[in-house]
Amino acid sequence: MKNALYIILFILILGSLSHFGLPWWAVVPIAAAAGWFFPLAAGKIFSIAFVAGALLWTTNAFLLNAANEGILSAKVGVLFQGLKGWHLLGITAILGGILAGFGAMTGRLARDVFVGSKPKV
Repeated sequence: MKNALYIILFILILGSLSHFGLPWWAVVPIAAAAGWFFPLAAGKIFSIAFVAGALLWTTNAFLLNAANEGILSAKVGVLFQGLKGWHLLGITAILGGILAGFGAMTGRLARDVFVGSKPKV
């Protein structure tokens, strides 16, 4: 449980810092580093990183949406056949979670290949 909190904080803090100047996919190598440094089972690290990535991307998307009073999300929603702003936030959360989850699982499995350690369950 303690490792899960460390992983979530690691991804949230570095992911928030990467928001200033790095591309949108920067969460993937950050989550891969979390998977490397905090060796848990691959399924467990995926689910923990999924939560962290979804929380990170939803928070950033919500703050950007609030900054322009929802105008941009309304226009993007029209492009996708009438999706509401909260639908787009949900899609953003799922995509961010999947990217972070697969990144962390990749880092965890790469550790197995290069270091050969057993995961903590």
